[in-house]
Amino acid sequence: MDDAKRASLMEAAMEEFAERGIESASYNKIIERSGLSKGTVYYYFENKDSLLLTVLDEISGMFHRAIGDLELPDTKEKYWAVSQEYHGRAIRFFFENPRLWRVLSWISKDAPNMGGQLDSFHDKATRFMDDLIVRGQEIGAVRNDIPSDMAQHLMHALGHTLAAGMLGECKSVKRIPSSRSKEEHVNMEKFISVMHDLSKRIFTPEGDLE
Repeated sequence: MDDAKRASLMEAAMEEFAERGIESASYNKIIERSGLSKGTVYYYFENKDSLLLTVLDEISGMFHRAIGDLELPDTKEKYWAVSQEYHGRAIRFFFENPRLWRVLSWISKDAPNMGGQLDSFHDKATRFMDDLIVRGQEIGAVRNDIPSDMAQHLMHALGHTLAAGMLGECKSVKRIPSSRSKEEHVNMEKFISVMHDLSKRIFTPEGDLE
């Protein structure tokens, strides 16, 4: 499938999945929204589930491009600045692309058979953050009294809980905003600051807390 057709199909699929959920989304409606022929779409994707896997991969690629060229810090002094930048980029990405957050939320609720694929997405999407935790422990910026995998799980849980509160759970959101107000942008920046502050309070070694 050429790039233009693929982009049209991904756009249509994300819209349909975000608005209707995974179970209720219509494969025929996705094809109609894309403007492509059924024959073209079925040639590449035999059903809705196979298309959803590609959508998930597409979101993963978009997220990685949003995170960009961040590098792991090499000193304790640089650690929390890099951490804040990572969380800022990640949160702004989903804040500006709420339908992508909705698609991921629907998958976790609506498609339990995709648990493995969603876990794979999370592993890819959070790899930098996991490596950041390990590096933080190596350079003394992150507490060492808990294993790195436990610290990673705690960071994931903290981020998801706060993000769900700000972005909303899929079934409680009536409308996907097409744009964000100035007030919402201010609140989003406050949210990033809160995420950063809580992370430092939880993970900074006790003797280093100010």
